[in-house]
Amino acid sequence: PGTPTSTIATSTTTAAVGPALVIRRGSPARRMVALTFDAGSDRGSTSRILDILAAEHIQASFGITGLWAQANPDLLRRIHADGHLILNHSYDHASFTGQSSGTGALSRQQRLDELDRADAAIRAVTGSSTAPWFRPPYGDTDLSVQTDVALDGYRYEALWTVDSLGWRQIPVDQVVSRCVAGAA
Repeated sequence: PGTPTSTIATSTTTAAVGPALVIRRGSPARRMVALTFDAGSDRGSTSRILDILAAEHIQASFGITGLWAQANPDLLRRIHADGHLILNHSYDHASFTGQSSGTGALSRQQRLDELDRADAAIRAVTGSSTAPWFRPPYGDTDLSVQTDVALDGYRYEALWTVDSLGWRQIPVDQVVSRCVAGAA
Protein backbone atom coordinates (compact mmCIF):
# COMPACT_ATOMS: atom_id res chain seq x y z
CA PRO A 1 0.00 0.00 0.00
CA GLY A 2 1.03 3.56 -0.62
CA THR A 3 1.29 6.38 1.87
CA PRO A 4 -2.03 6.95 3.65
CA THR A 5 -3.83 10.17 2.85
CA SER A 6 -6.37 12.18 4.78
CA THR A 7 -9.23 10.59 2.84
CA ILE A 8 -11.58 8.82 5.21
CA ALA A 9 -13.00 5.46 4.20
CA THR A 10 -16.73 5.39 4.79
CA SER A 11 -17.82 1.98 3.61
CA THR A 12 -17.61 -1.24 5.58
CA THR A 13 -19.55 -3.36 3.11
CA THR A 14 -16.43 -5.00 1.67
CA ALA A 15 -15.14 -8.03 3.55
CA ALA A 16 -11.92 -7.44 5.43
CA VAL A 17 -8.86 -8.74 3.63
CA GLY A 18 -5.65 -8.94 5.61
CA PRO A 19 -4.70 -6.98 8.71
CA ALA A 20 -5.86 -3.47 9.50
CA LEU A 21 -3.71 -0.66 8.13
CA VAL A 22 -1.82 1.16 10.89
CA ILE A 23 -1.91 4.91 10.37
CA ARG A 24 0.60 6.98 12.30
CA ARG A 25 0.84 10.00 9.99
CA GLY A 26 -0.70 11.46 6.87
CA SER A 27 0.88 12.14 3.54
CA PRO A 28 4.27 13.89 3.79
CA ALA A 29 3.29 15.73 0.59
CA ARG A 30 0.75 17.79 2.58
CA ARG A 31 1.48 20.19 5.41
CA MET A 32 -1.17 19.30 7.94
CA VAL A 33 -1.77 18.33 11.54
CA ALA A 34 -4.39 15.81 12.57
CA LEU A 35 -5.64 16.37 16.10
CA THR A 36 -6.72 13.29 17.95
CA PHE A 37 -7.98 12.93 21.51
CA ASP A 38 -8.86 9.97 23.68
CA ALA A 39 -11.93 9.94 25.89
CA GLY A 40 -11.83 6.99 28.18
CA SER A 41 -11.45 8.01 31.79
CA ASP A 42 -13.33 11.16 32.82
CA ARG A 43 -15.01 14.22 31.33
CA GLY A 44 -11.80 16.21 31.80
CA SER A 45 -11.59 19.22 29.51
CA THR A 46 -13.73 17.71 26.75
CA SER A 47 -16.29 20.55 26.72
CA ARG A 48 -13.57 23.18 26.54
CA ILE A 49 -11.74 21.29 23.80
CA LEU A 50 -14.96 21.05 21.80
CA ASP A 51 -15.61 24.77 22.28
CA ILE A 52 -12.14 25.64 20.95
CA LEU A 53 -12.41 23.24 18.01
CA ALA A 54 -15.80 24.72 17.07
CA ALA A 55 -14.58 28.31 17.40
CA GLU A 56 -11.59 27.56 15.15
CA HIS A 57 -13.57 25.39 12.68
CA ILE A 58 -11.29 22.41 13.31
CA GLN A 59 -12.26 18.79 12.89
CA ALA A 60 -10.52 16.20 15.08
CA SER A 61 -10.82 12.54 15.91
CA PHE A 62 -11.80 11.14 19.28
CA GLY A 63 -11.00 7.64 20.55
CA ILE A 64 -14.03 6.75 22.66
CA THR A 65 -14.37 3.81 25.04
CA GLY A 66 -17.74 2.20 25.55
CA LEU A 67 -17.67 2.96 29.26
CA TRP A 68 -16.98 6.65 28.54
CA ALA A 69 -19.80 6.73 25.99
CA GLN A 70 -22.24 5.36 28.55
CA ALA A 71 -21.10 7.78 31.26
CA ASN A 72 -20.99 10.88 28.99
CA PRO A 73 -23.73 10.63 26.36
CA ASP A 74 -24.13 14.42 26.22
CA LEU A 75 -20.48 14.94 25.29
CA LEU A 76 -20.53 12.05 22.83
CA ARG A 77 -23.63 13.50 21.14
CA ARG A 78 -21.82 16.82 20.81
CA ILE A 79 -18.66 15.20 19.39
CA HIS A 80 -20.82 13.43 16.82
CA ALA A 81 -23.00 16.46 16.04
CA ASP A 82 -19.90 18.62 15.54
CA GLY A 83 -18.71 16.20 12.83
CA HIS A 84 -15.63 14.81 14.53
CA LEU A 85 -14.42 11.32 13.62
CA ILE A 86 -15.17 8.78 16.35
CA LEU A 87 -12.70 5.94 16.79
CA ASN A 88 -13.52 2.72 18.65
CA HIS A 89 -11.14 2.73 21.63
CA SER A 90 -12.47 -0.57 23.11
CA TYR A 91 -15.09 -1.00 25.77
CA ASP A 92 -12.96 -0.60 28.90
CA HIS A 93 -9.46 0.31 27.65
CA ALA A 94 -7.95 -3.14 28.13
CA SER A 95 -4.60 -3.64 26.40
CA PHE A 96 -5.19 -5.96 23.46
CA THR A 97 -1.57 -7.22 23.62
CA GLY A 98 -1.04 -6.94 27.39
CA GLN A 99 2.14 -4.99 26.67
CA SER A 100 1.33 -1.83 28.66
CA SER A 101 -0.73 -3.49 31.37
CA GLY A 102 1.62 -6.38 32.07
CA THR A 103 -1.23 -8.81 31.59
CA GLY A 104 -1.58 -11.48 28.97
CA ALA A 105 -2.87 -10.64 25.54
CA LEU A 106 -6.62 -10.73 25.05
CA SER A 107 -7.92 -13.63 22.98
CA ARG A 108 -9.42 -13.00 19.57
CA GLN A 109 -12.92 -13.39 21.05
CA GLN A 110 -12.15 -10.98 23.91
CA ARG A 111 -10.85 -8.42 21.40
CA LEU A 112 -13.95 -8.74 19.24
CA ASP A 113 -16.18 -8.47 22.33
CA GLU A 114 -14.34 -5.26 23.37
CA LEU A 115 -14.91 -3.78 19.91
CA ASP A 116 -18.55 -4.87 19.67
CA ARG A 117 -19.49 -3.67 23.17
CA ALA A 118 -17.87 -0.28 22.56
CA ASP A 119 -19.49 0.07 19.16
CA ALA A 120 -22.90 -0.79 20.61
CA ALA A 121 -22.52 1.80 23.39
CA ILE A 122 -21.41 4.48 20.93
CA ARG A 123 -24.07 3.56 18.37
CA ALA A 124 -26.77 3.75 21.08
CA VAL A 125 -25.89 7.44 21.55
CA THR A 126 -24.90 8.53 18.04
CA GLY A 127 -26.78 6.14 15.77
CA SER A 128 -23.50 5.49 13.91
CA SER A 129 -20.94 2.72 13.94
CA THR A 130 -17.27 3.38 14.67
CA ALA A 131 -16.12 0.97 11.94
CA PRO A 132 -13.77 1.11 10.12
CA TRP A 133 -11.73 3.12 12.67
CA PHE A 134 -10.02 1.64 15.75
CA ARG A 135 -7.61 3.22 18.24
CA PRO A 136 -5.79 0.54 20.24
CA PRO A 137 -5.69 1.23 23.99
CA TYR A 138 -2.21 2.41 24.99
CA GLY A 139 -1.26 2.14 21.31
CA ASP A 140 -0.59 -1.55 21.98
CA THR A 141 -0.83 -3.34 18.67
CA ASP A 142 0.81 -6.10 16.71
CA LEU A 143 -0.03 -8.23 13.69
CA SER A 144 -2.44 -10.40 15.69
CA VAL A 145 -4.40 -7.33 16.85
CA GLN A 146 -4.43 -5.88 13.33
CA THR A 147 -5.69 -9.21 11.96
CA ASP A 148 -8.35 -9.63 14.64
CA VAL A 149 -9.79 -6.11 14.39
CA ALA A 150 -9.95 -6.39 10.60
CA LEU A 151 -12.19 -9.44 11.07
CA ASP A 152 -14.67 -7.12 12.78
CA GLY A 153 -14.62 -4.49 10.03
CA TYR A 154 -11.94 -2.23 11.52
CA ARG A 155 -9.70 -1.61 8.52
CA TYR A 156 -7.72 1.26 10.07
CA GLU A 157 -5.81 1.55 13.34
CA ALA A 158 -5.35 5.24 14.09
CA LEU A 159 -2.26 5.87 16.18
CA TRP A 160 -0.19 9.03 16.59
CA THR A 161 3.11 10.58 15.71
CA VAL A 162 3.45 12.76 18.81
CA ASP A 163 2.11 11.87 22.25
CA SER A 164 1.39 15.14 24.07
CA LEU A 165 1.72 13.36 27.43
CA GLY A 166 -1.21 15.47 28.61
CA TRP A 167 -2.57 12.31 30.26
CA ARG A 168 0.40 12.53 32.66
CA GLN A 169 -0.93 15.90 33.87
CA ILE A 170 2.18 17.73 32.68
CA PRO A 171 1.97 21.54 32.49
CA VAL A 172 0.15 23.02 29.50
CA ASP A 173 3.27 24.79 28.21
CA GLN A 174 5.07 21.42 28.04
CA VAL A 175 2.15 19.84 26.17
CA VAL A 176 2.19 22.68 23.65
CA SER A 177 5.98 22.54 23.30
CA ARG A 178 5.96 18.76 22.66
CA CYS A 179 3.21 19.04 20.06
CA VAL A 180 4.68 22.01 18.20
CA ALA A 181 8.15 20.43 18.13
CA GLY A 182 6.70 17.16 16.86
CA ALA A 183 4.73 18.90 14.11
CA ALA A 184 7.83 20.59 12.69
